[in-house]
Amino acid sequence: MKCDIVVVGAGPAGLWAAKTAAEEGLDVVVLEEHPAIGLPKHCSGWLLGCEFTYRFFSEIKEALPYQKVFKMKVIDAFSEHIKEEIEDTGWGGYLVRRELFDRELARLALMAGAKLFLNVKVRELLKEEGRVVGVSTTSRRLPEVRAKVTICADGMKSATSGGLAKREIASEEEAETYTGLQMELVGVGEVSPGEIEIYDSEDPLLSGRSLWPHAAGVTLASFSSMDHFLQLKERKDNLLSRKIFRASPIYVGGFPNRKRMGFFYRKVVKEGALFVGEAAGASGIVHGMISGLYAAKVAKRAIKENDLMILRDYEEALRDSDVYRNPFCYRHIKEVYGSYAKWLEASKEIKP
Repeated sequence: MKCDIVVVGAGPAGLWAAKTAAEEGLDVVVLEEHPAIGLPKHCSGWLLGCEFTYRFFSEIKEALPYQKVFKMKVIDAFSEHIKEEIEDTGWGGYLVRRELFDRELARLALMAGAKLFLNVKVRELLKEEGRVVGVSTTSRRLPEVRAKVTICADGMKSATSGGLAKREIASEEEAETYTGLQMELVGVGEVSPGEIEIYDSEDPLLSGRSLWPHAAGVTLASFSSMDHFLQLKERKDNLLSRKIFRASPIYVGGFPNRKRMGFFYRKVVKEGALFVGEAAGASGIVHGMISGLYAAKVAKRAIKENDLMILRDYEEALRDSDVYRNPFCYRHIKEVYGSYAKWLEASKEIKP
């Protein structure tokens, strides 16, 4: 198969890139290795509030269940002292069920003219004379897709062994990862939908743990492992454990994450290929979508002018962008911003 752009990965970054490119009249093919869009789930489903979010979400929110975010609390897990209580001033955005959100983005990309193939795993980038000319896959029905530009959007796994970023652009330090579990919990006590809770503690089991209460009694949370989740459930010495004591998971999915999450790689372009979203080092749904938008716009110019050197403009566009200056660096908030309040106030100004 031949096309203008092949997108590897049907997460928010890849799908927004595909939608944008298809709307520009380009022939776009999206390859997703899993048999269903949106699974496995890797995040809380938080769409950070900013101009970009409110603009695009107003067009699709009638098609989705969602919860408006109105507050974030940073809590000492043992003393229960609230260190920060931050009311929504525009940063709040929405909590969405990722599988439904991603499928809505897929619908938009398909309606724009993109083609989507599920259950097609990319094996490697195809190269000729050092230039990327598409991808090879493990699929017998679609063994190769040749493209003028390849957009790599293979998500968090991109930094792991076999991932495209690990093989093509990331240094060992940039791609260092750890694993965890994403859970949807029912029965979490004393939480309010739309009120995010972040737990602060020197205890490694508790440090950075968080609760993201969606509508209809479902709370998203992540843990290092199932053993750690069960250990925390059994404890009575901290607020988080008391809240999840009676909770039961209705969804459990494993995920890798980068230790320096949220920060774009120093290199996000190869000749003939662009990296977006988590595959470019970024974290956060909105950050990924905006990077996909930039990639599609630059790819269109490169194809139109038949000059792949133009793809280098993508790196410059990212470095000049709000998403580069305001990273979604959830585990590094204090290091980068000093407080959650400063992070959220800066992030609400993000725009393409």
